[in-house]
Amino acid sequence: IISRLQSGKLVTSHPVPFFDTLADAISASMGGTSGILLEIMFRKMSTFLNASDSATGIDGKKMVEAFFEGVNAVSFYGGATVGSRTMLDALFPAVDAMTKGEDGAKAAVDGAQSTADMGTASAGRSNYLNEDTLSGTPDPGAVAVGLVLTALYDSLK
Repeated sequence: IISRLQSGKLVTSHPVPFFDTLADAISASMGGTSGILLEIMFRKMSTFLNASDSATGIDGKKMVEAFFEGVNAVSFYGGATVGSRTMLDALFPAVDAMTKGEDGAKAAVDGAQSTADMGTASAGRSNYLNEDTLSGTPDPGAVAVGLVLTALYDSLK
């Protein structure tokens, strides 16, 4: 992503091309199911904002709505939801908090930590692990989401 920023392949001038080119960057560099799902999330955000931009413009509320749409796309295509012990255990609480005007990054971190108490997983790589292995360890994808949202939040302060 840094090399794409430096080369101008990651467009930062407007949210619509930003999320579209971010999806391209993830597709080109991140393997596995998480990479595919994050690509889908950012593409959905881009298309949602593209429709909103021409109709009413893009403001903070539209950005939260776009995030909601992207997270729902991850849930739909990934077949998981809150409680599945996946990145969605961080993403959905973040959306909920942002919708209420609260700290989405903190909600994501709290959601990620809550996965350490889940004895089973119904989706993702954790699905293949037993309860003894999962107990006390938060889901790595959810933790990663918490870290990314915290870094974004801190950079916008």
